[in-house]
Amino acid sequence: MLPWVQVTLMLCAVGLLREIRPSEPFVSEFLLGEWRNITEEQLNRDVYPVGTYCYLGLLVVVFLITDFLRFKPVIVLSGLSGIAVYAILLWTTSLEWLQASQFFYGLYMATEVAYYTYIYAKVDPAKYPRVSSYTRIAALSGRFLSGVSSQLLTHFGVMDYRDLNYITFTAQIMATFWALWLPTVQYGIYFHRKTSTGNPPLDKDLHPPNGHLLRSNVVEASTLIARHARSAYTRPKVLAWSALYAVALALFVQAQIYMQLLWKQIQEDTDSPVAYNGAVEAVQTLLGAGGAFIASMYSSSGVPAPVAAVQGVAVFLATFVNNVFVSYAGYIVMGMLFHYTITLASAKIAGQLSDESCFGLIFGINTLIGTGLQSILTLVLIQSLKLPIASQYFAISGLYLLLASIWLLGWMITTCRQKRSINVDNQY
Repeated sequence: MLPWVQVTLMLCAVGLLREIRPSEPFVSEFLLGEWRNITEEQLNRDVYPVGTYCYLGLLVVVFLITDFLRFKPVIVLSGLSGIAVYAILLWTTSLEWLQASQFFYGLYMATEVAYYTYIYAKVDPAKYPRVSSYTRIAALSGRFLSGVSSQLLTHFGVMDYRDLNYITFTAQIMATFWALWLPTVQYGIYFHRKTSTGNPPLDKDLHPPNGHLLRSNVVEASTLIARHARSAYTRPKVLAWSALYAVALALFVQAQIYMQLLWKQIQEDTDSPVAYNGAVEAVQTLLGAGGAFIASMYSSSGVPAPVAAVQGVAVFLATFVNNVFVSYAGYIVMGMLFHYTITLASAKIAGQLSDESCFGLIFGINTLIGTGLQSILTLVLIQSLKLPIASQYFAISGLYLLLASIWLLGWMITTCRQKRSINVDNQY
């Protein structure tokens, strides 16, 4: 077996197992159930926001140390933090421990960046498109299996919402085990770079770096990161598509985190006892993968403004119509179009970057900005304005429509400038 194929398969096994979390489609149902004594308001304002803020703060740190530690230790840390999350959920009951679990969940999500960037430091750049698709397919497959299994197990009474956490807990242990067997990365993208003469990295056991060499390594890496970021973000197209990437990510994650609370409220208002959260997540993942495929195939003709407008309408209907199945449908449409938009933006950005090492950096920065925007939404909508759950989603719907309007206005201005430039050139 070719070395790059072996590495890719091992990483895909980690990604697949990491995403087998059948407890997640029903996490709000579990936390508000008989196993814990917390209210919906506490979950909305005192628990979930902790995970958001921790994710933002830890993502900054993880983003800076992942390349320095050469990826594998951070992937292992991701597995250990996942084990900690579900151990706390299974064997504690207090609000304080639940908030602690959100800290570890923030770390768990922040360290995900190592999974997606490890492969760029381990395989030849010519293999980037293939291995990127394989690792993402593995993750989406895990999410799909989670949705299907959680729905079947709860629907037929095989497991309750708490029992689903045992499967998730076991999957995290197995993902960590596989992560331990991943080959070590010798050369980083920015730190511990391979020199043009093929010299080994500075931190080989036989030649440990002294303080001067370490400082030199950090300075060199920082300079290279700054140069790549400046080179990328001074290009108008990279800046525009990065803004779309960050805003789309922020709106989707904000909507996704609290959607189960909206469904629960609608079910209580309409006396709908059966929850189909798992099936909805499975369908959304499957159609989201289809949306991503369409965007990758037809990236030259992407139309973000109408897509954002449809997402806004979908979120509005999912909230306004007091029917849980309409809300399910709105969430599926929003999620499918999110995967389309994020893949389209990624393709557009990648098409403007000339250095392969820029890919992970720019997408990492965009993710960081998107997480920051989502934290601001949490602070404003939930903890400052203290909006009811339905009002939160009406606000998100309006923000989607605002995004569509701004992108449409930018497209019109750019088109007018291009036509004016063509007319001027024709005059000469």
